Amino acid sequence: MKVNTTASMLRLGTGGWDIVLSTSHNNYVLPGHGHIMKARYTPFQHSVLSVDDPKHPDYDVFNQPLSLKRTPVLLAELHSMLPILLSAVSMLNERLSIGVVLSDEASLAAGLSDHMTEWKQKRNVWVVTAGQAFGGSAESVNVVNAMQWLVLKKRVDLVILSMGPGTTGTNTPYGFSGMVLAEWANLIGSLEGNALWIPRLSFRAQRTRHYGVSHHTTTPLHVFTYAPSTLVLPVLTGQKRMYVKKQLHFLHENTRVTIVEENIDDWFNTWLGWYEQNRKTLYSMGAGITGDPDFIKGVLAPLAYIFRKQEVNEDGL
Repeated sequence: MKVNTTASMLRLGTGGWDIVLSTSHNNYVLPGHGHIMKARYTPFQHSVLSVDDPKHPDYDVFNQPLSLKRTPVLLAELHSMLPILLSAVSMLNERLSIGVVLSDEASLAAGLSDHMTEWKQKRNVWVVTAGQAFGGSAESVNVVNAMQWLVLKKRVDLVILSMGPGTTGTNTPYGFSGMVLAEWANLIGSLEGNALWIPRLSFRAQRTRHYGVSHHTTTPLHVFTYAPSTLVLPVLTGQKRMYVKKQLHFLHENTRVTIVEENIDDWFNTWLGWYEQNRKTLYSMGAGITGDPDFIKGVLAPLAYIFRKQEVNEDGL
């Protein structure tokens, strides 16, 4: 039996209760040095020195104005999209600096991701766990402060917003974790940015709602997003192209959404060669990603769009 005494150690007011925790192992979350609580009101609540904690040495960053006009921001619903993106960027230019923000709509303990453990060891990748999520290279109270710190302090070339493993869905129109992408897009738009949506694309999906472009992409984009956004698709042919065109007819009529197609066959072949050479094993929704090439192409397409739109050199995007 162990007691989580973080709250009383910090002399918190509201929520300042010690919590009894029964455990049979020693893998326990210890209190940190900050005053910002993560996993609040649970047996695993603990304090962190978040980047937006008044005691953090980078706190003055948040007195500076933030604009995302010149910083590409990608929205990734699934955690499995991240290793594809990060490996592709590293493959193209290892000097590019990448900021990854993991929110709390899925796993709070970001350390459950083996991929994230690897990313935290890379010099060009910064992982910020936001909200109730914890375990990144740095912590923040929300995704906006996470982006502000990454853009103004770390001067990252690219930001990716996503969440940890374990997203959920209910087979209802709005009951799924990915609904938060609309909120993120609206925040980005408020900061002069234009969110780049990564399509959840598959023609191997057994469920109709995920076949072609998943409604987990189209619903939050069409119904709940009020800021200008860009949906980047890979160039499709034949019946696949016809299916997606019919599927997205309502988005073509949405004046806030720009739909772009990128021919990324060369990108895909290069990435696949890298993947096989590095002997990686990546899964999405329980299946190996190499069995669903359209899923990979959908993830790579927005990245190709960024590289095409902006000159790439050794100094960044």
